[in-house]
Amino acid sequence: MASEPLCGGISDDLEIHKEEHVERINAALASTDGHAGRPYKLHRVTQQIVAGTLHTYYISFEDGQPGQQYKITVWDRLWLKEKDPTAWRKVTFEAHSE
Repeated sequence: MASEPLCGGISDDLEIHKEEHVERINAALASTDGHAGRPYKLHRVTQQIVAGTLHTYYISFEDGQPGQQYKITVWDRLWLKEKDPTAWRKVTFEAHSE
């Protein structure tokens, strides 16, 4: 059983195959150039409670270069969803190396 996330602390989400994660990753990939619809493998998920929730996903593309991972961050601020639909979610996508 996973413990509740601490405010401001980063915690691993051990249930990486939740539908909410799939939705966030697909939305992030759709906002990038040439990555929408590509098959991927999810390696790790972290979350941080800030002013909203910051989810970080570490993925690799199944049809991509072996060993190359990418980092997707999704910052959700649900209270802004109705007020400002363009500002409630901020997404970044970048190559990641360990």
